[in-house]
Amino acid sequence: MVDQIKEMVPELVAKYNSDKEDTFKRMVPMVLKKGLENISLDMFNEEIQQGILNAVAEELVKKGRTKEAIAAYMKAKNKDKLVEIGDSYKNMNMFSHSIECYWIADAKDRLMQVGELCLKDGQMTDAIKAFQLVEDKSKLLLVGDECLKREKYDSAIEVFKFLNNPDKLIEVGTECIKHDHLVLGAKAFELANSPEKLNTIGDIFLHKEQLNNAYEVYKLAGNHTMIQFLRDNFNMS
Repeated sequence: MVDQIKEMVPELVAKYNSDKEDTFKRMVPMVLKKGLENISLDMFNEEIQQGILNAVAEELVKKGRTKEAIAAYMKAKNKDKLVEIGDSYKNMNMFSHSIECYWIADAKDRLMQVGELCLKDGQMTDAIKAFQLVEDKSKLLLVGDECLKREKYDSAIEVFKFLNNPDKLIEVGTECIKHDHLVLGAKAFELANSPEKLNTIGDIFLHKEQLNNAYEVYKLAGNHTMIQFLRDNFNMS
């Protein structure tokens, strides 16, 4: 008798699991019709809730409604499926979407991989985002230097601001002056807390007779002498 029961267990388990899956699938059309955000599953235990949500997400993926599927997998706490979607996005070179999925799934190894890929391909914005999420400062430093080399000053400033690296910010600002990107240079020097460098840019604006820009930069530098000079002689306020 015991042996017979043992033999029946796998079949009973399979039938039980099959019945559950059928129940989950029967719920899918109703959930989709009502809308995931408008339906309550609180009457079910966590296992059943997750089963329904996973079934809904699977159907949404089939329908190409990936963003909604991600929301369903998030509610189901199904990190593996989120990583799968992230991998699909990565394979389509949709790096920002893949990074979002990996971040939701707390897949730091995948974030590192996609960050490396973006850096290699010159996708600096996405590389920065990936490495910021894993807080890899050494990689971010490499990205910042690469941005500077490629004259992507805005991105370089973002990186070195995140790293709180005033020396690098001054380096970016100096390069900005060389290439006449004075507004970006002022931004870099302001973040580096360098009044001296800000005054340099203020002087360049003054020489170019761009008085409004000069006035704003002198204010950032706290140069009260030049602020007063421009107020008294050119009606700045």
